[in-house]
Amino acid sequence: MKNIILATLFISCLNLYADEYDYLYRGARPMGMGGAFTAVSDDYNAFFYNPAGLNRIKPGEGKITVLNPQIDINNPAMNVIGKLKGGLDKNPIDNLMPYLGQNLHVGVSAGIPSYVGHNFGIGLLLPNAKNNTVLRRNVAVEAIENLVVDTGLMVGFSHGFMQDRLSIGGDIKFLVRGAGSVTMDAVQLYTKKAINFKDIGGYGFGVDGDIGAMYTFNKVWFFVPTVGLTINNIGATKFPTRFDSSNDVGDLSDKFRLQRSVGIGSKFELPNAWHFSKWIFVADVNNIGLNGSMFKKIHLGTEALLFNFFGLRAGVNQGYFTFGLTLNMPVVQVDFYTYGEELGDSAGSKGDRRIGLQVSFSW
Repeated sequence: MKNIILATLFISCLNLYADEYDYLYRGARPMGMGGAFTAVSDDYNAFFYNPAGLNRIKPGEGKITVLNPQIDINNPAMNVIGKLKGGLDKNPIDNLMPYLGQNLHVGVSAGIPSYVGHNFGIGLLLPNAKNNTVLRRNVAVEAIENLVVDTGLMVGFSHGFMQDRLSIGGDIKFLVRGAGSVTMDAVQLYTKKAINFKDIGGYGFGVDGDIGAMYTFNKVWFFVPTVGLTINNIGATKFPTRFDSSNDVGDLSDKFRLQRSVGIGSKFELPNAWHFSKWIFVADVNNIGLNGSMFKKIHLGTEALLFNFFGLRAGVNQGYFTFGLTLNMPVVQVDFYTYGEELGDSAGSKGDRRIGLQVSFSW
């Protein structure tokens, strides 16, 4: 039990130098195809990428998802968890010295029970935790902890115009975010001293939403092109906080508020290509309006579905290769994916390779 507690503590720390864009949720399917999804968004991921995509779900092809837990992790985090799980024979800090300066990432989502259909969707974001860890040496070993956990209810609507060539949609999210920040010194790490959440931050309720649009052009050569535009987190919600033991009310730090941004994307669909039921090529520029170089905001990808059973995805996310694989069976769908995340200000400066797995139960 002590080793599990220690592992949780370490994997709940965020690198002081990391510059990863904040997000509510990242789907296995979008990340496998380079994070480019603005002009696709034809499943429950529409809540987080472009709500106009709900109009692209054909009548009668709605889907109910009961549970779809997801985890992604990088190699340093797997190594550290393995060490902690196996037990430490000496000072735990000595065991972690090889990982000084490395980012240890673990992301865990309990899932999104949802219904999405033509022009409407509703979903429940179960606790979704985003954790990165970097230990640093400042005279002694210390860690900077930023912990964020999101949960909430989402409702999305869309409508088609011009025979559904133009789709316009929006969603509203009722969210609870818990977040906090603390610096842990070597004594806290060595003694495994627990940190009470109310001592490092707070939790708050907020309401926000997205709006988006898509337009599909006539077929050009072999392709059917679509363009998309979305504005995410319109309200840039700054969550007011309250603690159980206090009547004090304030706001979470600015670094924990939702980030308003603009995304533009394109999709080129190659219908009825060979034995593929769908083959698309996509390109996005996301997080427009936020810090970081333009190359950090570029996402490219492709997706090919074979007989609606087997799916392959590949792409480039912020300059790093991505890959995804789907096995779509009755009721159960399994998604594996890997992607690189940029932690620096510009693409290629500080990459973080991650792998993920999601198992979905839906019909």
